[in-house]
Amino acid sequence: MLTAICQPGQTKVEARNVSKADGPFICPTCRKDVIVSKGLIRIHHFRHKPPVTCYRGRGESQQHLAAKQAIYDALLVQAGVADLELEKDFGVSVADVYARISGVPVAIEIQKSNLSVADITARTLNYHRLGIAVLWLGLWNPELGSLKYRPKAWERWCHAAYFGRVFYWAGGETIRPVQFAPFSTYVEERTWYESGGYEQSAGGYSKRSKAFRTPRRGTDHRISGDFVRRLNDGFRGGSVSVPRCTLYASNKKN
Repeated sequence: MLTAICQPGQTKVEARNVSKADGPFICPTCRKDVIVSKGLIRIHHFRHKPPVTCYRGRGESQQHLAAKQAIYDALLVQAGVADLELEKDFGVSVADVYARISGVPVAIEIQKSNLSVADITARTLNYHRLGIAVLWLGLWNPELGSLKYRPKAWERWCHAAYFGRVFYWAGGETIRPVQFAPFSTYVEERTWYESGGYEQSAGGYSKRSKAFRTPRRGTDHRISGDFVRRLNDGFRGGSVSVPRCTLYASNKKN
C-alpha cells in the first residue's frame, strides 16, 4: 500500500514523502505496525510485519501500485477535481483513488488479479449504497490488440455493467475503452460416405465462439473529462449478473 498512519500526529502519509525516521507507522485498517519500504527500483510503499493477517497486506503488483499513484498524481492538477485522496478507506473496501469530479463522488478501483467477480459485485453495491459512482479499471494488456481474445470473468462482468465497454488504464488519467465483439470460427466443409454408398456432408459455415471475442479499441478517454455518473438498473444474461448500481461511465460514443 502507498499510504499509512504516522503515529506521531496520527496523520495519513504517503510512503514517498516519509522516511523510517518519521515513524512508527500503522496500517489504517488493522492498526498494526507497517514498515516503509524505499528503494531505487520498486515504488515506495508500506508493508505489514509478519505474520500478515490484514487483507491490505496481501501484496500488490508494482504495476498496480504504479497505476494508482499515477492516476492520483494526474488528477491533482486537473480542474474540477476536489477531495482527492489516495487509498480512501470505506470500511468494506479501500478505493485506490477517491475524488469529487465535477461534483460527483467517484471511487476508482484498479482490478487486482486475485479479486473475484463476487468481490467486485460486493464493492460496487457498497459504493452504490454510499452514493458513490465507481469506475473499475483493468491494466492495459497488449493481447487486447489481437483479433482473438478470451475475456476473463471480471472483464465480462465489466462489459455488461458499463454498457458494452471495459476500461483499461493506459497512463496518467488516460483510459482506453474496449468493446468485445463476437468472434467466429469457420468450420471447414467435409464429405463422407456412409455404408450403402450414401454421401453425407457437414461444415462450410461460421460458428460464433462462446469463449473468445474480438477486442475493438475506442478513442482514449480522460478520467476528469469523459465520464459521468450513470445508473445501471441491473442486468442478467448467461453467467453474468450485474446488480442495480451507480457507475462512473463514459459520456462518449466510442
